Amino acid sequence: MKKSDRKLWPWYAVAGMDLLILGAALCAFALFHHVLPQEGGSAIRKIVDLDAPGPQSTENPMEEGEAQPESEGEGEGQEEEDAPAAATEAPPAPADPGDFSATFPDYDTGEGALFSYQSGNVRIAITGHQEDGVTYYVADVYVRHIRHLISAFANGKYGKGQRQHTKDIAAACGAVFAVNGDYYGARSTGVVIRNGELFRDSVSADVCVIYADGRMETYEKRSFDLDAAVANGAYQAWSFGPRLLEDGKAMTEFDSAVKKKNPRCAIGYYAPGHYCFVVVDGRQEGYSVGMTLAELSALFERLGCKTAYNLDGGETAVMVFDGRMVNHPAGGGRKCSDIVGIAEGGAS
Repeated sequence: MKKSDRKLWPWYAVAGMDLLILGAALCAFALFHHVLPQEGGSAIRKIVDLDAPGPQSTENPMEEGEAQPESEGEGEGQEEEDAPAAATEAPPAPADPGDFSATFPDYDTGEGALFSYQSGNVRIAITGHQEDGVTYYVADVYVRHIRHLISAFANGKYGKGQRQHTKDIAAACGAVFAVNGDYYGARSTGVVIRNGELFRDSVSADVCVIYADGRMETYEKRSFDLDAAVANGAYQAWSFGPRLLEDGKAMTEFDSAVKKKNPRCAIGYYAPGHYCFVVVDGRQEGYSVGMTLAELSALFERLGCKTAYNLDGGETAVMVFDGRMVNHPAGGGRKCSDIVGIAEGGAS
């Protein structure tokens, strides 16, 4: 090494160290803000605002009964061909894709159900089933508007250390019905979109998205496009899986290592505004042994769902209604980080 090179070496070393430190800082920032749940963390950005005027609002700019402006030149003796067309009706209300009033049942859906809740906004009918050594519960749910299908975090906060029992989270947010969610806080990766807000944007497993227009779609992790989902108005998104149906048909191969009989929790979809929740009890010999993923998939096909998605199971698999436990979870159930629920008032 030349003498002149030895003099320059400390400068190169310092510059290289600065770049390494900067790179590490940027990686840490990305990890902290986009991957790891933060204590009391806030959303990265809002995707859907159900209260904003526009395509998602039913607000009519011209109130019923309000006087309409008269056309110029309108009056007695005016020749018909000279008179411009007069506005005789208020402009039509903007379409609200999250309003399912046209398909919301006008009858009681809970006849013969184990538990039933019937209102002008929500219809819930829960039935219990025992077959082949398995006990499971099915909740058939209609909502008049997508705002009534909510998600909620434990303690009302997005964060790694937040955990509560499903019934306590439901009570805090006013949900009349709820099941556990995907337990996002148990992992450091996976998409988290809740009530139209994006909290985590990494992809690590099959994804389930409910859009603001009520559609529910499931995606393999390798084919999920987060930007497209956001652009299309993703309202809720969970990352656990696997997806359970292919074009409404049962599947036999799943992207999951937990395929044997277990307690399960899953969500199914019939049409915008019409959903299905299933909780399977398990790990309890003599009462219920649980289901394999293939058995759960076949159940959703029999129920007639178009698509379905597996949420967190095991001791987490819990269904609650009106403040009480519906099923009998393994080990008495455990605390989790989030729920999927139905609420009269929408997300709080």
